[in-house]
Amino acid sequence: MSLQTSNSLLRIKNPSHKEFLELCKEYQPFLIDGVAEHWNACKNWSNDYLLKICENNIIPVEFSPKSYLENYEYVLEKTYDSEEMKLNDYVEIITKNKKETNFNFEYYMAQVNFEKYFPQLTGDINSPEYFTIKPLINFWFGSPGRTSTLHFDFEHNIFTQIRGRKRILIFPPFNYLSLYPPLRESGAHAHFSKVDPINLDLKLFPKFPWQDKIEVVLKAGEMLYIPPIWWHHITALDENISLSFWYNVKIQDILKQKRFLSTVLNILPHYILHSTSSLTRLKSILQSIW
Repeated sequence: MSLQTSNSLLRIKNPSHKEFLELCKEYQPFLIDGVAEHWNACKNWSNDYLLKICENNIIPVEFSPKSYLENYEYVLEKTYDSEEMKLNDYVEIITKNKKETNFNFEYYMAQVNFEKYFPQLTGDINSPEYFTIKPLINFWFGSPGRTSTLHFDFEHNIFTQIRGRKRILIFPPFNYLSLYPPLRESGAHAHFSKVDPINLDLKLFPKFPWQDKIEVVLKAGEMLYIPPIWWHHITALDENISLSFWYNVKIQDILKQKRFLSTVLNILPHYILHSTSSLTRLKSILQSIW
């Protein structure tokens, strides 16, 4: 099985456990078809269905002024607020957000622990069994236009689109500093980038590897495997629901995946020198590895 090395991704249908792990060794992202599309989640998770079952579930929701989100510098501060509300109230809010352009605040149900906050829905999915450990499942539910910052995660991420579409930009991690992490900024996180890849300023960020960009529009029923430390930026194209399955990295992953060890060694010195907040995060990651 060959991997594509251009700005397109390998796509595989319903891989076996062995096929998945063989692809993982290449330390490249790839698409998976023929798995999530058969889940009840992809078939049934309309707003009406969710409200019928989970209407009174109390969920954490992020919110911030729309003008705040229009300024990409917020990546350095992450000063959005959060509150808890009923799912019914949240669905009403994002529906208004979609229809009323003068709505002043942006709300987003981001990275919510799926099993904790939506136990009634766990039977509608089947966690991918490509790894031998149990994943942390994050639930994302938001309006069109919502974007993430360019960032990476330390976990194996099987990002699964349940409803709607998301545009995902992916960048390889092999030259950490070329992604311009905010290492010296107070309160910043070293797994974020200062670069807005949608409005790229090459004069300000001349070493940014724009030519290595991989772009994919992820549709309902599709999965995207994002290896640990690969950078990604996500934009919601529709009102949408996603699940991300995070699997902790183990020491054998670092040793077996091509270029993973060299990538980790490329990042570590900068974490240690510049970012105490990310160092705390790194310690927890290292504890899970060992």
